[in-house]
Amino acid sequence: MGARLDWLAIGLGILPFWSVLGLALWAGGMVTLWVRQGRALLRDQDTWLWLTVAVGLLFSAWQSPAPGTALLGLGNFIPFFAFFLALRSYLTPARMSLLLTIMGSTAVVVAGIGLAQALVSRPWTLTILGVEMNWHPRIPGRIDSVFSDANVMASYCVMMLFVQLGLAWQAPVKSWARWGWHAAAGLTLLALVLTRSLNGLAVAWVIGLGLSWAYRRYGVSALLLLLGLAVIAAGWDWPGWRLVVPEVLWGRIPKYLTGQAEDLRTVQWQVAWHAFLQRPWWGWGLRYFPTLYRQSTQSWVGHPHNVWVMLLVETGVWTTALLMYLVGRVLAQGWWHWQRSRQPWYGGMWLAFVAITLFHGLDVTLFDGRINGLAWLLLAGLAGGR
Repeated sequence: MGARLDWLAIGLGILPFWSVLGLALWAGGMVTLWVRQGRALLRDQDTWLWLTVAVGLLFSAWQSPAPGTALLGLGNFIPFFAFFLALRSYLTPARMSLLLTIMGSTAVVVAGIGLAQALVSRPWTLTILGVEMNWHPRIPGRIDSVFSDANVMASYCVMMLFVQLGLAWQAPVKSWARWGWHAAAGLTLLALVLTRSLNGLAVAWVIGLGLSWAYRRYGVSALLLLLGLAVIAAGWDWPGWRLVVPEVLWGRIPKYLTGQAEDLRTVQWQVAWHAFLQRPWWGWGLRYFPTLYRQSTQSWVGHPHNVWVMLLVETGVWTTALLMYLVGRVLAQGWWHWQRSRQPWYGGMWLAFVAITLFHGLDVTLFDGRINGLAWLLLAGLAGGR
């Protein structure tokens, strides 16, 4: 049986282009689910484990040197815990398959806007019902489409790329649907390249290498290895490599080879580690890392460019460990379900969540509600859409 459009599907279609309205629809539907199923949800042991994480975050915020700022940071976590818990039993396989189709379809539009940014030299902004779409990137040479930053766009692309590939593999061989979804994935990959995000490209490369090896496509694995070597060689300016490798793939590598010390992730992680050792159990409170970094280096960054490092220094070891356990358990169960069922759409969803998780190893884009909401929807799909 198919699934009909509902608040979740409609909000998902709106979300990339009008985040406030899309998230508002999701919030209203989530509250309705809690009203209807609250007693059953509260009898579930997992609910209480997630509530324990929420209490840990609240305690961390309460004892923070800046409790007001830390409490604001809870908005990036606790509402999405409630969203995840409410959706698990709501997401049937048919409904999740529909949602993935909507995700993959809207990603075509998002990627198309990004491609227009790369092709249209004259700045042009389109405003519809108060929603602004910039047909010119905010950072010259790097597309960002409907997002405020090229790295956020890249994190969106790495998710949607594998969603679209999963839908392509689900479609009948040699069907128009399969060709269409492969073309959509190609467009999303092109958009990812044009964001010039080394992190995003590395995530796609690693997962592609792992998939090709797992499915014994050793020729593809060899090509990917050669491509990775070529990009590194061009970035390090080995003789001749920059003549054959497109600059869009390696152009940002020299920035990190010659950048100032405070620009490096390793420096940020060292500062975070020293701060963590001072308050290891409950951390400094959400959103406090910028203050710690400014005190240590006299420069500013918004986060330590690694979600686990950020959680350790800001929420402490207990809360971080429990959160990682709960998410990791869903991922492990999802992996075994994928291997048993061999459902390509489910595999694409699993890979999409792995991709955004890996992306958060070198950047943190969950502060954008669209990226955060999509990631939690994918996790809920892994837990419930079986």
